[in-house]
Amino acid sequence: MTVDKPFTFPKALLQFVILVIIAWLFMYLVPGQWFVNWYLPMSFFLLMGTVTFGIVGLGWPFGAPGGSWRPGRNRWMTGILQCIVWIAVALVFTAIETWVWPKMPLTGAPTAEGVPALYGVWFGIALFGFTLWYAFDGHYDGADIRPYAKPWKNWLLATIVILIAAGLIWFLIPNLDPTSGADQAFNQGGKWFANDWFSLVVWIIVWIEIFGTTMVFQGWPFYKAGRKLHRMLVTLAALVLGYVCWRFLFPAFEAEGATFGWAAVAASLIGWALLSSLIFGFYPFANTKQPLRGLGLFVLYQLIVPAVWIVLLRYVLGPPILHHINTAFTGDPNMGPADINLVTAWFMLHNLAIWALVHNLFFMRVPFAVPGPPLGPEEVPAPAAK
Repeated sequence: MTVDKPFTFPKALLQFVILVIIAWLFMYLVPGQWFVNWYLPMSFFLLMGTVTFGIVGLGWPFGAPGGSWRPGRNRWMTGILQCIVWIAVALVFTAIETWVWPKMPLTGAPTAEGVPALYGVWFGIALFGFTLWYAFDGHYDGADIRPYAKPWKNWLLATIVILIAAGLIWFLIPNLDPTSGADQAFNQGGKWFANDWFSLVVWIIVWIEIFGTTMVFQGWPFYKAGRKLHRMLVTLAALVLGYVCWRFLFPAFEAEGATFGWAAVAASLIGWALLSSLIFGFYPFANTKQPLRGLGLFVLYQLIVPAVWIVLLRYVLGPPILHHINTAFTGDPNMGPADINLVTAWFMLHNLAIWALVHNLFFMRVPFAVPGPPLGPEEVPAPAAK
């Protein structure tokens, strides 16, 4: 049996570049109206599935270690089979959202004043946020989200809990009053206009990931409080810090169409919290422990790298995609429903992040070394075998 060569930083960088190219081509080549009106709202179920199948379910039904894959088997075929199941489940949930409950279109016509009707996206952010909380913050260790010995039971439990929670959130919190769906039955009339609430949840997700058990601070310092208090404290911190960012640092709701804060900045922070762990394996701080590791990761992947990334998207990668999408709607590349900040968020979270999760969790990083379990907050990598 051959032994995989270590997954070094140059290989991680190569993987990242390849995934960026694939993500860019996907977003540039698919029909722009299809991407905005159908793929974007549906992709929240894809994001949910990467986590419930790949992390909570440990790769069930075809991946590893919770599925049927074993060393020596073809990882390409395993990934394809896993993707078929994953996409099929996402399509079923999208159909339920559209025709069963809350029985609403994924998108609607904007009002005469230009207020968008992104129903599926607004519903999806509750789904996405609670999925990440459930998998990365709502537990003390993996045993809390995997109470059953059989991975399919853990996947099913997570799926049911997340869908019920997202449904309750949709029922209680957002409203659609300024939109063309104001008089529809699926407008539950909550406290916040759904678009403002959407940007708040994006900022809460930033801190859910920063404190997530496998990302930047890996739950530090809250895991020091023990199992009972950890979940409560980390959740409170994410809610408070997310609200502060939304209300005071980047108050998107105070200026019409102000998307820079939540779309360009927050989405980039979410993406890089994920990529710093999933692809780059905490490089170059893997050999340190929390909190030093978290501080280093925060400075590098939440300040420096996102700043460079936003510039790269704004002036190099983003404009062709922006023109492609706007032209699909209006025939004019400089006029349409998208701006460069939205393109940054769509590219990072609904495109690159999904490709990265799928390649690492479903295809097990083929042709590179099979990923191992993430490092614990006070764990360092074992010395390489000589």
